[in-house]
Amino acid sequence: MIGVTLSLLLALSPAAVTEIPKNFLFTEREARVPLSPDDAAEQGYKISDRLTAPFELNPCGHRRAVDRGRTAARTISHWTTGPSESAEQLVLYRSPRAAHAALTGLRAEAARCARKGDPSAPALKIQWRTTKVKAGDEAMGMGYRTRQDGNVDQTVTGVVARRGSALIIYRTDEGDYDPGRLTKNARKMAVKVCGLPGVC
Repeated sequence: MIGVTLSLLLALSPAAVTEIPKNFLFTEREARVPLSPDDAAEQGYKISDRLTAPFELNPCGHRRAVDRGRTAARTISHWTTGPSESAEQLVLYRSPRAAHAALTGLRAEAARCARKGDPSAPALKIQWRTTKVKAGDEAMGMGYRTRQDGNVDQTVTGVVARRGSALIIYRTDEGDYDPGRLTKNARKMAVKVCGLPGVC
């Protein structure tokens, strides 16, 4: 009887999303508009649906994803000659448990790789940090500062939020460390992903 009940529940449960709809991310429509040659020399976007893409906040510098249970992913990165960079990333998982495990793993990596150097630039030191923010079911602010010869060289701010079986990431290198300014989009996306079957 238990086996029959479980089979019925699995049959009635929505299947995990394996494809993110086109133009679902907030920056996506703009990212898909072709740029004039002059504009393309000043800025650009890259859109990737690669399932093995590493997180846009990547304390230990993985070249590919190390989390498990992904079913779909989309990453949009934006650069300008400012220079500046920003990114929006959505990763969907087979279950909320898998998404929670991915967030927990990312938090652990931020602690494990909090202070590291770049072998190609020994004078460059990277310092990661995490802070509390509110978005979705659970979230954290995270980012890093790079220091060279004792001076701050770059500051990167990000926010990671989980809503159901989705993980949402926003990252920017503009301004001081302040994850709170990125939570508005994270909260809006946390609501939007619930429109996808089985996510929430």
